[in-house]
Parts: sequence; C-alpha cells; structure tokens
Amino acid sequence: MKNFLFKKCLLALGLYLFFTVILPIPIAGNSIIAKASTVENDQNTIKLNVSSKSLVKDTTYALKIYNIPDSHKVSYKSDSTSIATVDEKGIITAVDFGTAVITATVKDGFKTIATLECKVTVGPPAISIVLTKSNIALSVGDKTSLIPILKPNNTVEEAKFSSNDPKIASVSIGGRITAKSTGVTYVFASIGNGKYDMCKVTVVEKDTN
Repeated sequence: MKNFLFKKCLLALGLYLFFTVILPIPIAGNSIIAKASTVENDQNTIKLNVSSKSLVKDTTYALKIYNIPDSHKVSYKSDSTSIATVDEKGIITAVDFGTAVITATVKDGFKTIATLECKVTVGPPAISIVLTKSNIALSVGDKTSLIPILKPNNTVEEAKFSSNDPKIASVSIGGRITAKSTGVTYVFASIGNGKYDMCKVTVVEKDTN
C-alpha cells in the first residue's frame, strides 16, 4: 500500500513539473516579451536609408546601407541609366524624367547576402511656391502644419522649411510647426530657384481655463 501511494506521489510530482516547468501554460493577461536576440537581429538587418526617392533632374542623392560588416562588399546598378545613374559609392544622378530602379547587392566573398532596391522618380523642378496660410496664432505647446503649393503640378521638388526664431516656433522638414514660447517669428518655405513664401507665427501663453 505504501509503495502504491509513493508511486502516485511520484507520478503527481512528475506531471506538475512537466506542466509548470517543461511545458508552461500561457495565462490570460501575460505579456509576451521579445527575446534580446530577436531585437538585436532586427536592429542588425541590412537595409537602405530609403526605398523610394524623388529627384529633380540634374541633382544627386547619396544612398546609404546600414549594418554592413567591413568584410562585405556593395555594388550598385541602375536598370535605366538614361533616367538615373549610380556610381560605386551609391551616388545617384538624376539624368532625365522617368522612373528607374537602383539595385544594391551586398556580398560576402562570392555569396550574395542581400539585394536591396530603391525606386527613383525623376521630375521637373518647382518654379513657384505659395503657402496656404500667411498668418498663424498658436498657444505655447500647440502644433500645426503649413501646406505649400508648388508649380508646376508635376514637380517632384519639395519645399524647404526654416524658422526665423526656433526658440519661439520650430518647424520640421515637412512643415510641422511647434509653438515653443511667446513671441512673433516667421516660418519660410523655399525652393531651389530662390523663390520663397513666409508665414507670420504669433505664439501666446496657453489659456489654463
């Protein structure tokens, strides 16, 4: 009888260890945490700085590849050199209107490690720019976006934004204004031919009521 009870106890202990240690059962509400190795592998993935890029004719852009070991070699190729060319350093030159695909091949010896692509669209420059707002009032901490209208309509050029006083109001690359402190400043939007438009930004204290 004692042997029978002893065997039952051993069996119960074995089942307990199996389900709690060897085969843990997920409990509702528990979070799944990514392993450090998974996160590290994602951060170390070989990739281009952009997967697509619009360029004005006769301008250049530098492709960059992240997370390449020194032992790996990179070669670049354009599928349409009449539209866009690329040199051995990844510098793209916009030749004529149209679309081309730049392929970057990463090799370790004779083995291809990665093949990356960037779609390049070449178009005309802008000849004029007008902002949809010429005067904005914001409270400290508020944000808003400026929208530029560029002509011709098929231009691929993008406006460049700057603030006369970033301590009062800063502006992002895409025209997002952030009110920093009280005062008055001007935000400018310009294009390559030197033309620009501006918006007066007045920042006041936030109404706590």
